[in-house]
Amino acid sequence: MKKYLSYVAAAVLGLSVMGCNDKSDNKSAVKNSENYPNQTITIVVPFGAGGDTDFHARNLAAYLEKELGTKIIVNNVSGANGNAGMRQVLRAKPDGYTALFFHESMLTNKVVGISTQAHEELAPVAATIVDNSYVIAVNAKSGMKNLTDLINKAKENPGNLLYASSVGGYSYYLGRVLEELAGIDFNIVDAGGGTDRNAALLAGKIDINVNPYGVMKSYFDSKDFLPLAVINKNRNALFPDVPTAKEQGIDWEAERYYFLSFPKGTDEAIVNKMANAMKVVTENPEFRKKTEEAYSVSPTFVGTQALKEHLDKSLAEFEKNKNLVNN
Repeated sequence: MKKYLSYVAAAVLGLSVMGCNDKSDNKSAVKNSENYPNQTITIVVPFGAGGDTDFHARNLAAYLEKELGTKIIVNNVSGANGNAGMRQVLRAKPDGYTALFFHESMLTNKVVGISTQAHEELAPVAATIVDNSYVIAVNAKSGMKNLTDLINKAKENPGNLLYASSVGGYSYYLGRVLEELAGIDFNIVDAGGGTDRNAALLAGKIDINVNPYGVMKSYFDSKDFLPLAVINKNRNALFPDVPTAKEQGIDWEAERYYFLSFPKGTDEAIVNKMANAMKVVTENPEFRKKTEEAYSVSPTFVGTQALKEHLDKSLAEFEKNKNLVNN
């Protein structure tokens, strides 16, 4: 009997200790979120330095430092169309001090099998850019002046026009959508990231490039490249002379969200604090001007819940059209 009572006492004591630990953990989490941030934050950009993703992340970090009152460093981890950097953040401690700055290629990577995970295995925070500035461009020496010229040339030379993309990337998906809409057939080739594709188009090694306007802006300014159409329902106020694809008979639209995520399990209070800081930065006139001048796109804040809903919807759309995403 005494032995039985000793077991019961031990069990009760164990439950009490467990209860104390739970309360202690909760208090610790609250304290951490209240004091956040109190050390350096690292934002991982899953591409090399110098591109649009890198610019938007570094621009955001510079203004977030002032808003949050802490140092923020940007770490470029390239490879596997962004998946190498994403894996690093997936493995990081969910304490709010390691974050990922990425875009929809995270989703297409999963659909094509480059990655087995996407936003559902992270804690999305907010988006600062909804890039609706995608344009389709050719070398100015190509002789093509508009989207109709390109489509006609593609029909005359099925499978011969070289369309540049990145394996598993959003640019590949856009090219396949255009093929379906226009009834044409490109030779879609992997030509690397935006900078590499620009160099290839300038050298005449490819025929067609699709990128945000700002990625090719210097080539448009120098008259080396010609934008045939903006891939959106409306003309862009920052480059209003470029007609839409819809104006030229093709109902073709593209938007890409650039957003920040923490590792899954990050305290909701920390997620909210970062999202609120990002909202303030996005509304900063200086930040907006710098973004527009550099990449011809206006910052747009998208909060946590709306961002999750967009990513869920986009992933479902990509999976539904897997034949247009997967080569």
